[in-house]
Amino acid sequence: MPALLLRALVATAFILCPVLASAQGLRVVARVNDEAITDFDLAQRITFAVKSSGLQDSADIRNRLAPQILRQMIDEKLQVQNAKALGLAPTDSEVGARVAEIERSAGMSAGTFRAYLQSIGVPFEIASQQIQATIAWAKIVRRKVRPQVDVSDTEIDDALSRIRSNVGKTEAHVAEIFVPIDRPDQADDARRAADRIAEQLRHGAPFAALAQQFSQGQTARNGGDLGWVLPGSLDPAIDAVIERQPLRQASEPIRTPSGWHIVYVVDRRPFATSRPDDVRLNLVQMTLALPVNASPEETSRATADAQKAMAAVHQCNDLHAQSRQLKGATSGDLKNIRVGDLRANAQMFEEIPKLPIGGAAGPFRVAEGLQVVALCSKEGASGLPSREAISQQILLQKVEAGARRYMRDMRRAATIDIKKPS
Repeated sequence: MPALLLRALVATAFILCPVLASAQGLRVVARVNDEAITDFDLAQRITFAVKSSGLQDSADIRNRLAPQILRQMIDEKLQVQNAKALGLAPTDSEVGARVAEIERSAGMSAGTFRAYLQSIGVPFEIASQQIQATIAWAKIVRRKVRPQVDVSDTEIDDALSRIRSNVGKTEAHVAEIFVPIDRPDQADDARRAADRIAEQLRHGAPFAALAQQFSQGQTARNGGDLGWVLPGSLDPAIDAVIERQPLRQASEPIRTPSGWHIVYVVDRRPFATSRPDDVRLNLVQMTLALPVNASPEETSRATADAQKAMAAVHQCNDLHAQSRQLKGATSGDLKNIRVGDLRANAQMFEEIPKLPIGGAAGPFRVAEGLQVVALCSKEGASGLPSREAISQQILLQKVEAGARRYMRDMRRAATIDIKKPS
């Protein structure tokens, strides 16, 4: 596996974390409520930052990284402390599952993640504690932020109206690194942090790796990827930079009311051009159980039953009724299926998208038996996103904003004492 990809996967899983030091006489560099962060902890984190993101290793780089890394360590302490107070502390099984997920994503054999960390000189405890912080924060957001967020039909309608007004314009695939400003007196520190990140990008550091390590946005885990955005979707200051930014080149830091942003334009394309693979389908599926080793006679009977059911379908819900009349048949709704995801079954990919609304196709041979599919509706055929996709985008933006507010409130309520260097 290429070293850069593996570094990115490592950073995706654990964005720089503290290691608990038991040695005596270590200098405390910060206290977060009743927990200390030592100079040993900070040094370990800086080492990990350099190794996992491919930065040039020098005393100057380490000194420049220290303030930003310390801030992240403080935030992670707060996240874990808050999760414990809410009864949401990560379990050993959750940590183990996440490690297994990392190994699968990286194409590593089961149980080799520890060996990889050892090979780059990173103690497993750093990864384990960062994974715990990541799990803890996700639980907090689900418990405390997500229930407070809703998306109304009016918001979706307004978004659709704005989107239609942008037909013919150019949309951009954008990634960002976000450094927040919670209080006015933090503005200079945040700017210096953003400048340090921008400097590393100018020296060739991978954008995704730095986003995973240093961005404070919800997209950090995905390398800062915001997806495809239209003019007017983001803060005007960011929109103005995106419009003129060369492809695959990081911008200078951009100031907005919430903080500093560095953007990276991955690609551009005309908006609302037809993209058949992105069309979303709402389907009803009926499955007739049939073993893989079924005899020709069994297959023939099941095929005849399926064809008879198809002939009786005039609207998609008719397939549910047909399923109830056939022994061993089951049915279910399939919502928001992307056409491109049907490619794994060539026959389905060829036939289902061409159906009229209320039409049925099949039978298709699958592992479970024979399937018949009826089309209820399709969205996005014009290139416009579906209402469901718009709703999800608005929801993510609201959760992002709510998570930032929650993190800000945790900082304000905490007792944080950062020691001056001796």
